[in-house]
Amino acid sequence: MHEFGPFRYDEEQHLLFRSGEIVPLAPKAVDLLHILLKQRGRVIGKAELMKALWPDTVVEEVGLARNISLLRKALGDDDGECAHIETIPKRGYRFAAETKTARSRWIWWAAALLVLVSAGLVYWQFYKPSRFLSQQDGAPSLAVVPFECLSPELDRAVYSEGLNELIVADLLKLGGMNVVGPSTVRRHQKAGNSMGLMGRLLGLDVLVEGAIQKLGDQLRITARLVDVHTGKLIWSDCYSYPAAGWSLAQVEAAHAIAAQVGGHLAIHNRFPTASH
Repeated sequence: MHEFGPFRYDEEQHLLFRSGEIVPLAPKAVDLLHILLKQRGRVIGKAELMKALWPDTVVEEVGLARNISLLRKALGDDDGECAHIETIPKRGYRFAAETKTARSRWIWWAAALLVLVSAGLVYWQFYKPSRFLSQQDGAPSLAVVPFECLSPELDRAVYSEGLNELIVADLLKLGGMNVVGPSTVRRHQKAGNSMGLMGRLLGLDVLVEGAIQKLGDQLRITARLVDVHTGKLIWSDCYSYPAAGWSLAQVEAAHAIAAQVGGHLAIHNRFPTASH
């Protein structure tokens, strides 16, 4: 199917339409249009056109000229408004008007459908909750980012990732919020995604982040609650514990941070009250 201006040419039926109405054309004029459209933009020699139109008959050039004239009249070329068929002196003819094909529109529709299907598959594969996860309307979604170790002597796996796991466990005990698993956070970190981008991709509301630092015989843990969309701080606090008792410090800090995060989200009317 070819469309140009008010015209539409149906290749299968060999019919020319203007504004939905059939344009009456002699069979050879239709064949001529078909050839010109199939090779639109290319100059086709007169001898080549005559051989294609009359493969088993010897005809004079006047026969071709007559059909060119009929076709131009049907297309309105003789009124001077538009030249669909261009004469190239001493060479032949070419279809010069811009055309679009119905096939191209179908390609666009197919591409759009493919994008929608792909988006649906991605959502089903990565974001659709399983039937085992209880969904709470209005409950905040969050992730705990492994706290940054600011002292070189601190073992990141012991201090940071361990604290991360404990905070997540305590938040889940509080309830009233949807918490992303630590392994998911680590995958995004390994992929090089910023935590802000991860939050947007996962549809999160807030992130829990912070830092751990050893100052003399004290272990100082700072925690922050950050809005995913603006990056602004919602809440922050600092906790100090004896460095010698780092294992107990992890547990106590996790309890305190989880309680403050849960309470802070609950007292804002945006989210439901966490259940204890």
